[in-house]
Amino acid sequence: MSLYNRIGLLTIAITLGCNCSVLISKVNAQGLGNAPYSSLGMGELYTDAFTASNGMGQAGVSTASSFEINNLNPALWIRNKFTTLDFGVIGQYKKIDTGNAKQTNSGGNLGYVALSFPVAKRWTLGVSIKPYSFVDFTNTTTRNVAGTPYNAYYYNSGKGGINKVAFTNAFQVGKYLSLGLETSYFFGNVRRSTEAMIPFGDGSDYLASINDRTTYSDFAFRGGAALRLPVKKDNKLFLNLGGAYTLGTKLNAIHTTSFELTQGSFPVIEPDTLVNQSNGNMTLPSQFQVGFSFEWPYKLTLAADYSHESWTEYRSFGSNNPSSGLKDVNRLHLGFEYTPKFGSLSYFDNVRYRAGFSAGNTPYVVKETNVKDTNFSLGFTFPMGRGYQNFISVSFIGGQRGVMGTGQLRERYGRISLGLTLRETWFVKQKID
Repeated sequence: MSLYNRIGLLTIAITLGCNCSVLISKVNAQGLGNAPYSSLGMGELYTDAFTASNGMGQAGVSTASSFEINNLNPALWIRNKFTTLDFGVIGQYKKIDTGNAKQTNSGGNLGYVALSFPVAKRWTLGVSIKPYSFVDFTNTTTRNVAGTPYNAYYYNSGKGGINKVAFTNAFQVGKYLSLGLETSYFFGNVRRSTEAMIPFGDGSDYLASINDRTTYSDFAFRGGAALRLPVKKDNKLFLNLGGAYTLGTKLNAIHTTSFELTQGSFPVIEPDTLVNQSNGNMTLPSQFQVGFSFEWPYKLTLAADYSHESWTEYRSFGSNNPSSGLKDVNRLHLGFEYTPKFGSLSYFDNVRYRAGFSAGNTPYVVKETNVKDTNFSLGFTFPMGRGYQNFISVSFIGGQRGVMGTGQLRERYGRISLGLTLRETWFVKQKID
């Protein structure tokens, strides 16, 4: 790649990094479509996995390649020996079934933008930005107004989300061990609205509205370690061990609540601010993921991970009470990646094929029953460009959350994750023969 193209690529990366906070904020409001469970806790969470790991059941905390960035473990960024720009988007189609009613919806969002620099032989520096969670729900209930023939309609809705900018340092310590530290900054806001309407049928309907807006921001930290141990002397087989731990943290929060009462679209009283920029915090839980894998370089990888999220530590804004019924999350992740014949003249021998499985519970509890989630995934990475050093990756995930007959919503979903990886060798000292 010429110097001109390198400067152009770096300019694109910097521009993306500078503008992604605005871009994510705009598309994050849409989330991945209507998500009824996002009314609980802090909303629906995005995975830390990028497209390649999504194709392996979100497994891979112990293993990575130099082809793309593995964001499951900060220590694995050291495997990127090229300057690497990763960009991903995610889309979802979902069917929601309550037994009495059914709904289909879809949505999409920016998945991530990440850039890694191999600053030195044993040091890689990275930066990334991605959505962390989203809130997107609307529900309606009806109740009779006692002593009258009229019904009152109650509307609850929420929109918004939290985004995450992360700076990663990964180091090679000795021959087999790598360590990493991720410093993250969270930012975003969530808007929730509760409305009650009494229709009289003559255009003089009463509508009472309470609107909440909470803005979040603060830092968090995640550490990781990975061991890559040769099983055979010729280094044709490696045993990988890895783990990542996220510290629980309190996000600074600013909360505002307003009230409005109208009749026939005309205000009955002037809109009033009940709470004006009250300061508080929201507690995010600690999380960890551990795993092992067997790796035949450029041929086959088999990976198994276990993840735990301590959602009983969660505290909402202004509350020191337990997590409003949220439960700890425990999940199993299994995946494999296969490359038929790396370096072959046949194009499809260089394509990487993936499959995975993930199962466990969610933080949500309905009628004292945990809402469980199970999914299967397939993934592919297609090389492109001169020397096949750039890649397009795609992952498909299909799963179900919730079980009918338990008072839960059943969600059957299909997701697609599409990633683009651009790599270039920079910061290499030129030699003159």
